Amino acid sequence: MASRPQLFAAIAIIVGIGSAVLGCYAFFTTAAAVSLLKDLTGLKVSDSMESDVQQFTQRHVRYLVSQDHSESVATSEFRVDNRWLAALRLEPPALFRVVVKLKDKRVYHISASLQRAMDIFPTFKESAGMVDEYSEFPQNLSQGGHYEFPTPIGKPYLHVQLDSHASGIQRQRAYDFSFYCLIKPGGGCDLPCDYLPYAWQDWKTQVRNAGLLDLFNQHYPNSSRCMSNRP
Repeated sequence: MASRPQLFAAIAIIVGIGSAVLGCYAFFTTAAAVSLLKDLTGLKVSDSMESDVQQFTQRHVRYLVSQDHSESVATSEFRVDNRWLAALRLEPPALFRVVVKLKDKRVYHISASLQRAMDIFPTFKESAGMVDEYSEFPQNLSQGGHYEFPTPIGKPYLHVQLDSHASGIQRQRAYDFSFYCLIKPGGGCDLPCDYLPYAWQDWKTQVRNAGLLDLFNQHYPNSSRCMSNRP
């Protein structure tokens, strides 16, 4: 029969091994999301062709969840999630989702979103950062610019949309996801800046220029942590 010190030592070893395994899982999950995003931003709306998407798919086939072809449109969806961390209830379910759409064998729409379950808002069950990039804005979506934030103030998400005429810097900031929220244990990640820190700053500047900063601050009273470029 094991003595108490031996029992404690065995428990400590088991806990240490478990922590190491979960740490490795979190590392590889984040690395997969980073790699998927890096290659995604290598695709260009209006320029990238079917062959480019095929190469992208081959590199990330492990995360491919669906492909659909209808007439001249082809859609591919990829996901990286935290299923094991969520299954162990170490953090809420979270996922990084990517969709690439081709029309006539040319990329015309790219979307990416980082979402984390947050059962607070009855009409939106996640906090999130979401990006939609188009060759040209659909007429019903355009607000007259090329880098826009169609996000109602007060929502727990930030939606960024841009088209092929946005600047390189704007595109870089739009896709600058913080993947900490994909593997972060416990709570938090309840503000848009937790997902898209640079785009958050651009949105805040737009809100300030529209004279709505007071309303913005009322809805995000804990946003002081978002004042720097990265949380």
